[in-house]
Order: sequence, then structure tokens, then C-alpha cells
Amino acid sequence: MSINQQLFGEPGSVKRPIVFLIIALIISTLIAPSFLSGRNIDALLVSSSFLIVLTVGESLVIMTGMIDLGVQSIMASAGMFVAFLTVLHGFPAITALPLTIIAGAVVGWIVGLLVTKGRIPSFIVTLGTYWGLKGVALLFNGGNYISPNNGLFNFSSLANNTLGISNLLLITFFIIIIGQIMLSATPLGIWLKSLGSNEAAAKTVGLRIDSLKILVFIISGILAALAGIMIAAWQGSIYPTTGSGYSLQAIAAVILGGIPFSGGRGSVIGAAIGALIIGLIDDLIVLLGLPSLYEYIFVAVILVIAGFQARSRGVVK
Repeated sequence: MSINQQLFGEPGSVKRPIVFLIIALIISTLIAPSFLSGRNIDALLVSSSFLIVLTVGESLVIMTGMIDLGVQSIMASAGMFVAFLTVLHGFPAITALPLTIIAGAVVGWIVGLLVTKGRIPSFIVTLGTYWGLKGVALLFNGGNYISPNNGLFNFSSLANNTLGISNLLLITFFIIIIGQIMLSATPLGIWLKSLGSNEAAAKTVGLRIDSLKILVFIISGILAALAGIMIAAWQGSIYPTTGSGYSLQAIAAVILGGIPFSGGRGSVIGAAIGALIIGLIDDLIVLLGLPSLYEYIFVAVILVIAGFQARSRGVVK
């Protein structure tokens, strides 16, 4: 066993992102002593929850060897849509929330059909989703943000606490647990990994390749819509440009979490830890009073480092 494997574990092991997280925590504590305060840790976890939820969906797509560049725009347009329904048209939350989740699922379904039946690479289709839904988000209120008059959406309770723990964190933990169980303890998880490892072999043994691809895009769309609802509840308002940069951050988090672009191995927990590390970088930049541009530099450096430990052969389908 090589030194790299002894330190980081086997490729795709959750041990790798955990090591990165520990190193990041140590460095953050040394250069910003206030980092470990309870208030800051709570704020870090809550503010990272939206990216983590996006990353769980992205991890399943990349696990199959594809990519979803549109999650950021789905999130923003979903947030605008649920605000559009509840604030501008008076829909109750019990109706608006399911409609928004369904809308995310429909977008994912259409993307999946274009990739599978249209034989268009996922990169191209989801790049179109990214730009198209940015326009849709702008259309919901003429390019302006939406905020209720009293400062609270009728679904703002999603951002409240239960037993001292933010509901946003409870939702995020639930999504991570369900995603990891699905990936590691169900036939579906085995099928997704098989698809990413060797699509031709997966087809040979009778797996329904197209159905699996459509399914992961539907899940990604649902989770992106959920993230949009969550961030709207947390902010008390929603902007058409909400979550700028989240698509690339989610992809970076997946790679940092040990899932290679070719797919086939890795874990949802590892990807979620990768998202938390990126959230940690954002938090550290704020604590140090640095310009936000440093975020891009730090994420780029960490992503390159992560690329060395997650490298593998393959291309995005």
C-alpha cells in the first residue's frame, strides 16, 4: 500500500475528504482563533446547508459519469417561483412548496430526456439549463427580488429551530443520510456506480441505462429546488441571481469529496464534506476581512489538490 493510500485511504474513500476537512479546521483555527466559537460554527453549518443539498444531487449525477451545470439556476428560479406563488399570488405554503419541488423534478426529467433520447452530452444540455433558467428567474418579477411585506414568507418556519437545532440543518442531515443509504445499501446505488464505472458493461448485464440517467437528473432537480426554497426561507427574500457560482462550487465539492469526473466510486458523505470545506473557506475569508475574490483563488488551489487524489481516466458523458 502506498503512502498516499495509507494517509487518504482507497480512491473514493470518505477518509480522504475527512483528512482535508481536519487540515482545513486546523489551519482555520490557527489563523482565525474566533473560528471555533459556537456562534460561528452554527452560522457556518447553516450557510453551507444550501450548497450541501445541491452537492448531494450533483454527486449522484457525477457518480454516473455525467455533469449538471444547471443546479445553480434551478435553485434561483425555484426560489423565485415559490416566492412568486406565495407573495404575489397568495398560494398557501402547503400548495406552493410541492409545486416548486415538482417543477424542479420536471426540469430534471427534461434534461434527462435530452441527454438520453436526444443523445446530447450532459455538459451541453445543462449549460443550456444554466443560462435558460437564469432568464426564467429574472422573468418571475421583472428582474427584481421578491420579499414579503412583513419580512417572512409563509414557509419561513423552515428556517426556525427545533430543539435548538436549525431546521435547515435537520433537512440537510436527512438528505445526506438518505442519499448515502441509497448509494451504499440499495441496488440503485450499485447500479449508479456500475453505470459510472463501465456503461457498456452495465448495459450488457441488462441495466436500464437511460432510466438511471433520467432518474439522477430528476433527483438533482428536486434537490436544487429544495435548496432554493431553503435559501429563500433563510434570507427572507429571494433574488434572481441568488447562489451565483454555486454550480461550479457544487462540482468542486464533489471532486473534493473523492468522486472522480468519470464516476463509479465515492460517497454522498464525502461530497457533503467537500461542500462544507468550501463553506469553511467562505467563512474564513469573512473572518479575516479579505475581499471575496480570494474565495475563488483558495477554492481553485484546493480543487487542484483534490484533483490529484481523485484523478482517474474518463470523460464527461
